[in-house]
Amino acid sequence: MKSFSTPARLYEPGIGDAVADRTINRKLPNGSIEHWSDVAYRVAVGNTALHPETAPFEFDKLHHHLRQASLLMSGRHLQHGDDTQPTRPMEVFTNCSTSAATYLTFYLLLNGSGVGRCYDDDMILVDMRCLPIVVPVIDMHHKDVQSGEINVLDEKNARHLYAGRKIHTFKVPDSREGWAKALEEMEVMAFQRTHREDVLLLDFSDVRPRNSPIKGMQGRPASGPGPLMAAIVNIARLRDAGMEPWRAAMYADHYASECVLVGGARRAARMATKSWRDRSVLEFIKIKQGGFLWSANNSVTVDEEFWRLVQMNDGDTDDEPTLSLMRHAKKVFAAICHHSYHDKTGEPGIINVDKLAWNREGINELLEGDFAGSARYQLSDGAKVMMSVIARTWAKKPYKVITNPCGEIVLNSLGGYCVIADVVPFHAGPAPANTRGPWSAEFTRDWDDDAEDAFKTAVRALIRVNLMDSLYSKEVKRTNRIGVGFTGIHEYAWTRFGFGWKDLVDEEKSKPFWLTLARFRRAIEVEAYEYSRKLGVTVPHTVATVKPAGTTSKLFGLTEGAHLPSMREYVRWVQFRHDDPLVKEYQAKGYPIRKLQSYSGTTIVGFPTQPLICRLGMGDKLVTAAEATPQEQYQWLRLLEKYWIRGVAIDGVTQLFPDTGNQVSYTLKYDPKKVSFEEFCQTLLEGQSTIRACSVMPQTDSSAYEYQPEQAVTKHEFELIAQAIQEGETVKQDIGMEHVDCSSGACPIDFRERKVA
Repeated sequence: MKSFSTPARLYEPGIGDAVADRTINRKLPNGSIEHWSDVAYRVAVGNTALHPETAPFEFDKLHHHLRQASLLMSGRHLQHGDDTQPTRPMEVFTNCSTSAATYLTFYLLLNGSGVGRCYDDDMILVDMRCLPIVVPVIDMHHKDVQSGEINVLDEKNARHLYAGRKIHTFKVPDSREGWAKALEEMEVMAFQRTHREDVLLLDFSDVRPRNSPIKGMQGRPASGPGPLMAAIVNIARLRDAGMEPWRAAMYADHYASECVLVGGARRAARMATKSWRDRSVLEFIKIKQGGFLWSANNSVTVDEEFWRLVQMNDGDTDDEPTLSLMRHAKKVFAAICHHSYHDKTGEPGIINVDKLAWNREGINELLEGDFAGSARYQLSDGAKVMMSVIARTWAKKPYKVITNPCGEIVLNSLGGYCVIADVVPFHAGPAPANTRGPWSAEFTRDWDDDAEDAFKTAVRALIRVNLMDSLYSKEVKRTNRIGVGFTGIHEYAWTRFGFGWKDLVDEEKSKPFWLTLARFRRAIEVEAYEYSRKLGVTVPHTVATVKPAGTTSKLFGLTEGAHLPSMREYVRWVQFRHDDPLVKEYQAKGYPIRKLQSYSGTTIVGFPTQPLICRLGMGDKLVTAAEATPQEQYQWLRLLEKYWIRGVAIDGVTQLFPDTGNQVSYTLKYDPKKVSFEEFCQTLLEGQSTIRACSVMPQTDSSAYEYQPEQAVTKHEFELIAQAIQEGETVKQDIGMEHVDCSSGACPIDFRERKVA
């Protein structure tokens, strides 16, 4: 196979070109902008350089599948991948992670990672009520002070003000690591519980001013020290807020994540979980009511005992402890249903934590305080003591994992990464773009063989990523966890087998599709074993996943991950600064334009969009998310878990490595106008208990909001908008990742103006 002979796929016109230009494509030395062929080349070079001994063979394989887009990797790889990859930290190539401390959460967010955290009572060992008096200071000659953007004390005046107290000083370095170290200083002192009357001065004089270029972010402008200083002021208030530790930790993480949103180049994505057994879980369930703490998705972790107790009656037992626990479980379930339905947020979600894959091999290596740390980020001695205590508490917990923010990867709640990729079997081999079979057996065999090779190539590429230096290198070496998923699966089911949605949820009717999926599942399992043994690393604890694919799917107009198309035609609204010259260009071309009132200085531009699957001639076989029943969607998830996440026997051979699947990230939509509260509760009881996890979100009336990313339109309205746009000319669409990622609903959207008090 010669990779240079593989035709390079073109981006989906419009939204695909826009997403690529803003989030992936780079400017070349000659001033032109990359095409997908350029991206495929540099990503293949960078990834295969991680293991030079096999680079020539691996380059040809990876380059081939990237060029034809049968393997997309993830947006992080596509953005950062190049020949410098072996020298870079693994964090920038990981999509999501977990953390057990605020400063590590902040550091990972600064690296662009989504972060999950377990807020169980026993895991929160830092009491923010024990913080010292924290005072951010800065040199009065700093550019942002001179411009009037920052108005705080300098160190000299702060020392004079607090002359009667013991003063500690930390000069914040101008780096991601330095910013995180500032929070580490605060958190460790709170953990030690002996510094409440002391003063901690955090000196930001060395932090580069606002709008300075950030080399590691392709020259995007820095936010300056102001946002982090404001976040620290907010966190410092927790000293006297009187909150329980778990609640204060949620606020601290939220305040830290707010400043990661500054500038629009990064978006904080977080997951917050809490056990149903915690006495404080009822407070957790309602904590976001009213629009608070919007930067995280909240979920309650449950298990088989929870569901058993929820379905019990008072007369089923006379054991008082069981009765007490049963009443608690019923209150928890009722509260989840109430807030998810009546708050119209779909939160909190439910994660069946006992169903998640877990392998305890080697966990003793994590119990010392150095389980976190890399060449770039070294923990202080105080932090190591704190993390050791947290680790030993974690080791006693019955369940030691949660998922990442989007829900597709099982991760150690102490700390871990998801390293993931999307395979597109629809794009494999000679598969045609706009027709379907029946074809010859030889044709379909070539198609499936190339698709299988794409899955195996993805396995090897991800295992190579795990060779990089990282903050959680101990956990990476212990688990070698990867997640190979797919996207464009509905297009593949139709073009390869002629199956639409109703066929797919009929297991017997669509058995050829499901067995082919199981074949691909077996292939990644075997490849993971063989390649790991070849490299002398741990065989991955998990291999299969389905991620949202919100960004990568848009590159080629595909359905996203496991999701059905949200709509047949819609307008994607994108935010621009009101004075951006592109706004006038778009307006001149006929694109719909609206100025927002709630977002001062912001204008939105609408792009008419029709997914590729709506152009494949499916007729009445095409079903959108709004047209699928909750029962059908739960059946779809059960089948995906059976054939892809767990795997099934093939040709009489059982699974070689059982329980090496991660999770399916999926957002199940329902219409509150058609589904009553009672029906909603029953749906959760009957459906959510049978799968590992999924988000259950209402289809809200967008008229209640001034702006939503996607607006449904009729076919006639779509055609009118499209006709109004001048043909034959292309205007570059400036769309940031924060506008297009996680569109499945797995990541939070805040419709209020964001301000730090």
